[in-house]
Amino acid sequence: MGLKVTVKLDKAKIKAVTAQCSRKGTWSALDYLATESKAQVPLDQGPLKNSCQVDVASDGTSGTVSYDTPYAIIQHEKTSFNHQRGRKAKYLEDPANDPAVADAMQQLIAQAFREQM
Repeated sequence: MGLKVTVKLDKAKIKAVTAQCSRKGTWSALDYLATESKAQVPLDQGPLKNSCQVDVASDGTSGTVSYDTPYAIIQHEKTSFNHQRGRKAKYLEDPANDPAVADAMQQLIAQAFREQM
């Protein structure tokens, strides 16, 4: 007794679902990084923190976390500035290089794929 199985793959649907998962996972991961960064950003009245943006490419394979004020780069790079407790320079770089943050970001990406697949 033989068993024959025929599988037809809808490549367009697979590609669309994969792109959707990638966009969602990348956005979730970068949003998490932004949240971690905002907890460290120098804070006076809030414009720098409030200027944080997360952008994800349409295919979901890349994205950015950015701050958009005239002084964002100066505040990020000038380590000699005094800031309130818990606030500091390198407010985006340090979380991006933190292994625990990277691990959480990877888990968020994996979760996005598990939810759709």
